[in-house]
Amino acid sequence: MGYTVKDLLKSNKFPEMQLINDDSGIDREIKGVRIIEVADMEKFLGGGELLLTSMRAYEATEEDAFLYHLKEFDKKQVSGFIVKCYQRTEHLKRLFDILMEFSQEHHLPVIEIPENLYFWKIIKYIVLQLCDIETAKLKYFKMTHDNLSNILLNVIDSRESIERILFLISTMLGNPVGIYNADGICLFLSNSETQDFRIEKNITEYKPGIITRYQYLCQKRKNTKYVEYIIKLDIFKRQEMYFVVSEQNEPLRELDFVALENIIITLQFSLIRHVMEENLEKRYLRDLEYRLLNGSLSNDEENEVAGMLGLNDAEIYRVVTFRMDTMKNMGKFTNAQIKEIELVENEIIRYLPREHIFSQTNQIVYIHRETEQETGLEFRKKLEKLQQTIQEFLVNKGVEIDFLIGIGKTVTGYHELKESFKSSKIALKYIKVIRRIIGDEDKSVIDSTKIGFFYHVMEKMKNINQLQAFIPESLNELRQYDIQKNGELVDTLECYLNVNQSLKKTSELMFIHYRTASYRLQKIIEITNIDFNNAAEVLSVRNGLIALRALEVM
Repeated sequence: MGYTVKDLLKSNKFPEMQLINDDSGIDREIKGVRIIEVADMEKFLGGGELLLTSMRAYEATEEDAFLYHLKEFDKKQVSGFIVKCYQRTEHLKRLFDILMEFSQEHHLPVIEIPENLYFWKIIKYIVLQLCDIETAKLKYFKMTHDNLSNILLNVIDSRESIERILFLISTMLGNPVGIYNADGICLFLSNSETQDFRIEKNITEYKPGIITRYQYLCQKRKNTKYVEYIIKLDIFKRQEMYFVVSEQNEPLRELDFVALENIIITLQFSLIRHVMEENLEKRYLRDLEYRLLNGSLSNDEENEVAGMLGLNDAEIYRVVTFRMDTMKNMGKFTNAQIKEIELVENEIIRYLPREHIFSQTNQIVYIHRETEQETGLEFRKKLEKLQQTIQEFLVNKGVEIDFLIGIGKTVTGYHELKESFKSSKIALKYIKVIRRIIGDEDKSVIDSTKIGFFYHVMEKMKNINQLQAFIPESLNELRQYDIQKNGELVDTLECYLNVNQSLKKTSELMFIHYRTASYRLQKIIEITNIDFNNAAEVLSVRNGLIALRALEVM
């Protein structure tokens, strides 16, 4: 006689187990163990199995059909039932009564266990009693594969699928599990105790006692008493995630690592599916959002899209455009730089709400909802700090990208967002001119409300002749002199005006001797006859310099 139901009860391995009918059938031999996952489970049995059930597989089963399944189980000579001690509906309670009557009549033992005792703990113990370790590994591998596949095939929503799989995994391993992104932020967790994750310096490679396709890492964090097992998941070779098992309740053993072989591949499939679904949804919403901003929707379509995006017609918004320009006039972005843009978007999400941030080629657009708690100046300062942080991030990674920010004008309601978006792009369009005019080549955050001249004059004058009308004749003469002599008089004049007509500061900023700056200034006066004490004339020259710089980028 092999391992029997009586042996299981006498082992006292699970004190919570209670035989709830008479003991006439406890000498039945257990030849296997299975969870009842579907109503017609008898089709998948070899015979002699101990069946584990919560009765949920029979929620939609009529009483006559349930009795038929019990008769089929009896034909398979099952060794008994282990039942969870809760049946929450009247229908399941009635089916449970039928199970008890049938089992009593056919001498089938029924063992009841509490809800918090998971089936997989029982399964692992029984499999090890029935087989040698190598056979147990094979059997357990197939059982875990079948159960995980059942969720993949029957749960449509990818997020729900991952959540259900994680719960199943936690019951298989007897420990909490979680999935984290590369920054250690929790994406999915098997329990409600959300916590961040980090890689410790003491992390080491771990070799489980099985043949494995994966690399396991192991660490023990400070101020914790448990070990963490970590498997790195690479989604499309572009998105890194970490699957973490926290050994809080019981140590992982060989069968647990056998289960992990199925678990990891199932998670990879589920996460790939989830990422694809998220990307499709994100791309759809991104396209709608972009059409809302570029003004290609009708008024009714704008109302519909705004409803989908959670935008309000009474709230105040500003559109912010983040643009990545290649340095050294490199032209097209390389694949590596495009990947860096994705990283930049993730960095931006660290500082700004993710709900209205989307990327398009080399630009990222953010719809900012203004609040009374933050002034326009405070918002601009926050963006300036964000620009510095991300530019340093790019420099540290050796990426030659100039990170620029254009802040659109304030508008009320989503119908006017197109105007804010347009002004944010104009701010970026003339950033090179603005840098030259103010003498700050590092200026990277431009507020469109602070460049009225550019917006109302430059943008409305699309041809060269219109802009040239703003350039005084004297400034044109100075420009011609520079072209003929390869000089820098226009640059010197521009710098001189930017520093409130200080020769000392001009020489310092242009890295020339004071006397050289003085000589150039005299030459400028000689050619142009500029009266620097005439405010109107100086203003005319300043406007001419702006128009001149605008012409250079047209």
